[in-house]
Amino acid sequence: MIKQIKSQYEGMGFVEALIAIMVVGASSVVLMQIAARTLQDMIQNETIDTMTQYAVEGATMVQNVAMQEKFTGEDVFPNPDNNIDNCYVIDKDSENNYFFRLGEPRFKTYRLEARDTYKEEALVAGDADELFFRIYCIENYISTDRYIIVKVVVGQSNSGATNAGSITRGENVKDYTYFTVVNL
Repeated sequence: MIKQIKSQYEGMGFVEALIAIMVVGASSVVLMQIAARTLQDMIQNETIDTMTQYAVEGATMVQNVAMQEKFTGEDVFPNPDNNIDNCYVIDKDSENNYFFRLGEPRFKTYRLEARDTYKEEALVAGDADELFFRIYCIENYISTDRYIIVKVVVGQSNSGATNAGSITRGENVKDYTYFTVVNL
């Protein structure tokens, strides 16, 4: 009789150990999911921060081109009267001067909706990994004050065609849009 009670007791210890292992395993899975989600959020926040920096830098570039036209009299800024809602790419020459990319008839224009036509051409200079593009769109022109509202759009060049730039999922985030007022 004592031998039988001892066997049952040893069996209960084994079951308790199995239950403890299952509880620890389940809690480990939950903790790993939380850690993975946190890392993904951290990567997205870092990406959004980088895109914000590129957008603010882009707004400064547009203002520099406008100032160059104002001070030198050169035709280096697109005429906003004719080009509202057109988008442009800014390049830098060997002397670190910024300029809008030339095309036919004067400036090369893009449509914001035609993402695949410009995302490779508008890569951010200085981005060694070529992960981001930057494009400038003239949104509104206020003729009496000679001010113009420019939308700077920064996006990820590796995002696919489906919902590209409009959703935040996985490693990709939606395009960052930054508005600035440029004095002409």
